[in-house]
Amino acid sequence: QYLGFNPATLSLTWQAIIIIQEIVALLKAHFVLVLLSTVITHLLRGVSSLSRILSIYNNKSHDKDIQLYRKYGNIVRLAPNLLSIADPAKIKQIYGIGTEFYKSRFYNLSTIYDDEGLVPDTFILTNKLKLYHIDPVTERLLSKLHLQAGEPIEMSSVLKGYAMDTVFAVTFRRDFNYIEKGDILKIYGISETVADYITIFSLHPFRPKSYGSDLANLQQLGQIPWIHKFLLGRPFIARLMFGTGGGDKEMMQLAVSQIESAKQNSSEAMPLNQDKDPSSINDREIMTHAFGNISAGSDTTAIALRSILYHILKDRRVYNKLYDKFRVLEAPVQFTDANKLPYFAAVIQESLRLHPSVGMMLARVVPAGGADLCGFHLAEGTEVGINPWVLHRDREVFPDPDSFRPERWLLEETGDN
Repeated sequence: QYLGFNPATLSLTWQAIIIIQEIVALLKAHFVLVLLSTVITHLLRGVSSLSRILSIYNNKSHDKDIQLYRKYGNIVRLAPNLLSIADPAKIKQIYGIGTEFYKSRFYNLSTIYDDEGLVPDTFILTNKLKLYHIDPVTERLLSKLHLQAGEPIEMSSVLKGYAMDTVFAVTFRRDFNYIEKGDILKIYGISETVADYITIFSLHPFRPKSYGSDLANLQQLGQIPWIHKFLLGRPFIARLMFGTGGGDKEMMQLAVSQIESAKQNSSEAMPLNQDKDPSSINDREIMTHAFGNISAGSDTTAIALRSILYHILKDRRVYNKLYDKFRVLEAPVQFTDANKLPYFAAVIQESLRLHPSVGMMLARVVPAGGADLCGFHLAEGTEVGINPWVLHRDREVFPDPDSFRPERWLLEETGDN
């Protein structure tokens, strides 16, 4: 008081100073750890996932990853424990068969549980003849395009419907005519909401009960897992977003109903490896794989179709060249005939190079003992991955990477290049 200071104010001031010092000390300690890793990064990315979350929320994470790669090189920190690798020579080390790098927790999203536990992944569709169920869907698509010739048409939604119908046709040998009727099963809204949630907050897949599930019981992981308990971790919030059924429950019930319908109305077994050996995959496994097809099978297919069509229509030279190759084939063009056209395959590859269906890395975890990548030793437990958007714009692999040039995929001996 003699010096003119209020003791209470002074006490609060010192408390604030101490708190600030503690925060600075923590940041300094973390910054030292970041420096020890010698991986170039922004300070913010070394101590927080905030910038990563914001870029994902704004649908710009793939562009941001490319910018960081071009600025810093083949290894960049995206978050405190997440590194982006852009060296094609490391694909085999990270993703190859027999690699010691194991899948990150994000992959739990595709792990299905039910009352009996983990469902083994024995689904293999080996018989290409089963794809003939797609033919009626393709004919319906072409008919729609012919009827609307000369008129504007929203191809994005049409191709989305086509992808959904083909997924149903392959899975259940029937479809719901999404091409003409749109989202009559209300799957789009559910899948898009869940996809957005997974991308930002991430979920652990469910443990369904009686072929159903409860989004409120999902375990957490991902970009900001702690926030899950305040969102879908609350039954009330889950009901607000998806209603009383939970969203994924409806899709699971749809899968079950279609399987039962196929068994009752078709003399053929379900097209999931039961034809010759019914014991090779049981009903429980069929149910979970069918659910996976419904909930995730159409999006990536639709994205690929959109990219291919967009780039063909945008480039008159490529369009004319493809037209000349297809016009000599009998319509409708069969898969076996189209598959013999190297230039068509190159167009598909180049379209998917410029616009991959997945815009984020599929992370792996550095195994015990650590690993050497791109000149750095990474500690075990570090998550690493390769974003296809970044890799596909490697100027050393793909000169003029932002150009659509299918010829880059063709060997000289094909006569096309």
